[in-house]
Amino acid sequence: MNIKVLVRYHKNFSVSYREERHKKAFQENLDEIVKHNEAFKNGSSSFKISSNSLADLSNQQYLKHFVRLVDSDFDEATDQENIVGAGLEHGDYPSRLDWREKGFVTKPMNQKSCGSCYAFSIGHSVEGQIFKRLNRIIELSTQQIVDCSTDYGNHGCAGGSLRTTLKYLQKSGGLMREVDYPYNAKQNKCAYDPDLAIVNITSWAILPRKNENVMKAILNEVGPIAVSINASLRTFQLYSKGIYDDKDCSSNTVNHAMLLIGYDEHSWILKNWWGRKWGEKGYMRIKRGVNMCGISNYAAYAVV
Repeated sequence: MNIKVLVRYHKNFSVSYREERHKKAFQENLDEIVKHNEAFKNGSSSFKISSNSLADLSNQQYLKHFVRLVDSDFDEATDQENIVGAGLEHGDYPSRLDWREKGFVTKPMNQKSCGSCYAFSIGHSVEGQIFKRLNRIIELSTQQIVDCSTDYGNHGCAGGSLRTTLKYLQKSGGLMREVDYPYNAKQNKCAYDPDLAIVNITSWAILPRKNENVMKAILNEVGPIAVSINASLRTFQLYSKGIYDDKDCSSNTVNHAMLLIGYDEHSWILKNWWGRKWGEKGYMRIKRGVNMCGISNYAAYAVV
């Protein structure tokens, strides 16, 4: 493997067979990058891929360690009362919105090899609502969700669901600050202290399935929201820039959670948890209006 790549992404392999496995995966990904980017250059693809911190992982290894969302399938019996958005989908909203332009610029996050995307997406959605109300960014504890929501059905670093996370927050009543309960990419014993909780979670809401007009409305009315998405493909793993529009990305399954922060005429804008060197400085644009990768299958937020 190229030594510059090792240094740039802080890779260090103490066992030779592991290094060989990563070298093989890197070369296979590099071949895919060269092939795909030819299509990007000639205009037949709307997005580019590149070597990043995940480029030394085979697609199987990537899925095992980084894509661990448990699908929050809609449950008619329990979710119906939590559905929101009726009457909003035909509202008069701007043609574009980017919460970063309003000041909601949070630091790049890296979940590392802990399957904690569910915690990041819900936690950052709460941060977005606080920002909308107070015009302040208050960093909240993702680690609290990882450690403390297992009794409700999540699995720590082995994954979890958006619905389970929302139910946990409603029961626990609040979230601590990141500075008081910092992220360490491991599952630990729950150390939640209600006296240090600064956000009171009263209830939660989900959006109607496969309705991108309601997603647009809620983004304007409420703020950034958590969405589930299919991140299975190698092109997603290696995404670099542009509007992601891989025809092979099925909308029938989802396995990763991100934060929806905006949209323009052609795309949704998402924040991810794989560091600043993934995508567009930690963000992604994905084609809008076609339920690309199942982005509108399950979107939700906690009510603060």
